[in-house]
Amino acid sequence: MNTTATKPGRTGFRKIDRKEPEWLYNIRKESWVAYNDQAIPTRVAHLWRYTNPLHFAVNPTHDIMQLLPPLPDRTETDTSLLKPDHAAFGYNRGDAMTFAMANPELAASGLVFKNLYSAVREDDNLVGDYLGHLIGNTFGKFEALNLAFWSTGLFLYIPDNMIVEKPIRLQRQPTGPVTFHRLLIITGENTDVTVIDDYSGECRREDALINSVVEIYTGSSSRTQYAGIQRQAGNCKTYITQRARVARDACISSVFAALGSTISKVNAGSVLTGEGANGRLYGLIFGNDSQHFDYHTMHHHQAGASYSNIDVKVALKDNAASAYTGLIKINEDALNCEAFQENRNLLLDGGTKAESIPELEILCDKVRCSHGATMGRIDPEMLFYLKSRGLSHSEAVKTIISGFIGPTIDQLPDDLRQLMRNLALSKLKGN
Repeated sequence: MNTTATKPGRTGFRKIDRKEPEWLYNIRKESWVAYNDQAIPTRVAHLWRYTNPLHFAVNPTHDIMQLLPPLPDRTETDTSLLKPDHAAFGYNRGDAMTFAMANPELAASGLVFKNLYSAVREDDNLVGDYLGHLIGNTFGKFEALNLAFWSTGLFLYIPDNMIVEKPIRLQRQPTGPVTFHRLLIITGENTDVTVIDDYSGECRREDALINSVVEIYTGSSSRTQYAGIQRQAGNCKTYITQRARVARDACISSVFAALGSTISKVNAGSVLTGEGANGRLYGLIFGNDSQHFDYHTMHHHQAGASYSNIDVKVALKDNAASAYTGLIKINEDALNCEAFQENRNLLLDGGTKAESIPELEILCDKVRCSHGATMGRIDPEMLFYLKSRGLSHSEAVKTIISGFIGPTIDQLPDDLRQLMRNLALSKLKGN
């Protein structure tokens, strides 16, 4: 890993690296200052009522000032890693070395898929107009920390009128005590693409931290599907922030599935900036043991005639806990919008705990909105019915759970559906 010898103080920052663009260095330095200027969120803060923010603070003993993307970059030549059913594949190793490979025909037609650190040096006229604009150093303390120190990242650009028929698969691995991931996606007009963002891998330390930021910018009349899968090892903590900017007549469909990590906090949402913009978000959380999940979703309607739908399902067993807050915000001049939100919680054991807070901030009266939340245990009559048809107790529970999570899993790309179904049902061992 490329490092510098400068030893910073609490608010000091390292010197510019020899191959680092000055504009990027200035953003990083400003973000480090912003991080230090912002206090740790208090537990009375809106999004921190259910999770201690100190879980995601960086221990001073972690030498994060030395976290730089590894140099020199290398072009991955082993195309065997690119499976026939994927249009592109990107991954990072445990040493933060990041690789990206795309179908040669798509690359020749203008698709750009590469290591983000390569992109900021080679495509700075494109990347510089987007990186950190949706999730910058004023978004939050831990987002500022990410912008200052991301060391593994990927960049995807889809040119106008390109239809990417096969999914683009990303594999994100932990890189040490602290991992800072970043992903930047830009799609042109009239495009269609599916991105699978898979967080998985073993964390070697009990207190390992993953801090990731995802920014998505969609062109008008485009179609984007983003599937974020969090199945990290159970001994790590995961903090993910995602935002999409959705243009006129564009549609983004986001799926967030969470089964891993001991503590997981996600803040995901879309800003609908053009008329006819469409944002759909599906969530699936399945916790067991003493896992803790804290999810916040947001759809902000800035333009009229825009549509959003949020559907989050939670299943908990053992002593797992979940907190969900969902915000629908509609501007005063955003007429004729439709927005819907639903959160369902299924509690399988007496030690589980779930919180659900749907929120509406509607500044316009010419809209159609609804929200709702349910919470409860498996209906005994349903169990009795299935067992009376010859199913064992565990088979009956699995059947009910499969029906509960099935509609959300069906929103995933084809090659993920069976994997996620198997991972979810594996948590039912012992029932």
